[in-house]
Amino acid sequence: MAKLTLEALHQIREREAENMKKRDIHNRRKHVIVAMGTAGLEKGAKVVLNEFADLCEKKGLDDVIITQTGAIGAGHEPVVQIHTPELGLVSYGNIGKGDVAEIVEKTLMAGTVIKNKVIEIKEE
Repeated sequence: MAKLTLEALHQIREREAENMKKRDIHNRRKHVIVAMGTAGLEKGAKVVLNEFADLCEKKGLDDVIITQTGAIGAGHEPVVQIHTPELGLVSYGNIGKGDVAEIVEKTLMAGTVIKNKVIEIKEE
């Protein structure tokens, strides 16, 4: 393996520091949570999560943090929850890769709820 120069190490450190900022939840106004339980994963939750990350980056949505959690909303997988100061918590069910652009545009950017995708999460 070739030795890295001090300049190359500084560049790597700066690049990785920028990448770590994307994971920082502080100073983020909006939160996307993708349920990654077994059923969600079988129905494409990982693809949905990746699509959210790609679209938010492409659109420069620096105030959005994207995380994952375990199973939520059994029977409606994949489930995505969006939390914004304006809307509070909104849960969407049966979300596929093709739904992500609409959610980014309408909910994250325009601050509106997509009523035909909303599900009710019951506490058990």
